Amino acid sequence: MIAAIRDYLETLGPSERKAAEKYTSEYLLIYDEMSGEHTPKLQMNYEDNDFFVNFILISTKDVTRPKFESTVPSHERLYRAAQLAKAHVENIIAQFSKPADKAKALYNWIKFLRESAMVIAIRVPDHINAYTMFETLNDRGLRASQTDILKNFLFGKGQDRLKEIQTKWSSMVATIETVGDEDLLLTYLRHHWTLSHGYTPERELASLVKDEITGRAQAVSMASGLEDYAADYTGLLGPLEHVGWPSLDKKTCAQIYIISRILAIEQIQPLLLAVIRKFDSSQSKQATRIFLDWSVRFRIAGSGGGGPLDRAYGQLSKDVMEGNVKSVADLKKKVSAGILRTDAEFKQAFSKGRVSKTNLARYYLRALELCMKGEQHPELGGILDDTIHFNVEHILPQSESKDWKIPEQTALQFRKRLGNMVLLNPDVNAKIGGDGFAEKKKVFAKSPLLLTQAVSKFAQWGPAQIDERQEALADLAVKIWPAPK
Repeated sequence: MIAAIRDYLETLGPSERKAAEKYTSEYLLIYDEMSGEHTPKLQMNYEDNDFFVNFILISTKDVTRPKFESTVPSHERLYRAAQLAKAHVENIIAQFSKPADKAKALYNWIKFLRESAMVIAIRVPDHINAYTMFETLNDRGLRASQTDILKNFLFGKGQDRLKEIQTKWSSMVATIETVGDEDLLLTYLRHHWTLSHGYTPERELASLVKDEITGRAQAVSMASGLEDYAADYTGLLGPLEHVGWPSLDKKTCAQIYIISRILAIEQIQPLLLAVIRKFDSSQSKQATRIFLDWSVRFRIAGSGGGGPLDRAYGQLSKDVMEGNVKSVADLKKKVSAGILRTDAEFKQAFSKGRVSKTNLARYYLRALELCMKGEQHPELGGILDDTIHFNVEHILPQSESKDWKIPEQTALQFRKRLGNMVLLNPDVNAKIGGDGFAEKKKVFAKSPLLLTQAVSKFAQWGPAQIDERQEALADLAVKIWPAPK
């Protein structure tokens, strides 16, 4: 607010500019003539301090502020706060026409801030860990996030290497925030810890780190590891654009994309990360292919929920990192039999499976279509080759329609069944909507897609036909995503 007032005063007369200079030196910045640098009187944390100085505190008469470009959320919040302050100043002076009256109104605001606003500063003596104090205060009021607690803990252990830990932490955060928010940051922290410790529940992460990281060297080591692995972790979430894996081909990157972005199997990410870091390129490619099969089977048939998968994959990732699992053959031997599903179990689940997410349904149907046509690598679902982004059409419509005489309770059970879905060109899909089956058949018959064409051969459409078609799709699914051998 003071910086915004200062900026406006600098646009007025000489006396107002003198006041602006006074406010800068009294409240905002100290100028070091030896170094030629400005030091803020209010220090932000390590990640934000330079931004705070360059975008908000330094006067525009002294330097030209750089164009705002940042993907760091805290920088965006600071910049937004500065814009709000600027707008508030403009609102204050809007009722005045004379520059002198505008200046006087702003002087009164500075007087109010100086005499009536209260700032509470807590200074911690050297024998008390400031970061522990921060955490304790948060226990009394707003809870710190696990991410804050872990950061403050590591910083507190840094001692004379604090700046080094801060730099590594800041670098890691900046990398992770290119693809996600604080929730992803916490997931990354947990997955990174999993690499060396096996399955780690989120609620236990902070306490486990505190128990093990007892000194400065360990804190630096952990911060270094977090920085080192961050780029590969972001690669898991954007593998088709990632340039950090020159030894992995596009097919392998597409498989990682399907696992992480379409199937959204978060539990396997530590294992993927471990394999990419420890296996040679040939073994990494083979492992990624079987991970895709495992992931589809889990998404369709389950394995007792995400907890067992977290535990199994967490232990496997630790084994890979420690060198106890060195190849795909070792992976297959080590994976728990209870996690994987047999062909019979997978086929049974697929034949009755409901799919609510459109991107999942599109992937399954495209892979099944490519298998039907005898194409290579149907498991990729056309991600690398398709020029048309096919729409998913529900044959039995998603909502009631006068052209469909099926009881609503029955319709609710069958609308989301994969056997009730086909792929269509987007232009065609938009036109048929809730049309009756007789009209939809005509459209399906003209489709270049074999599985869509096949639906036109049915005389009518209802639960029996959906069951029949999905049984046939299940036979194809077992071929596309086979059980490990």
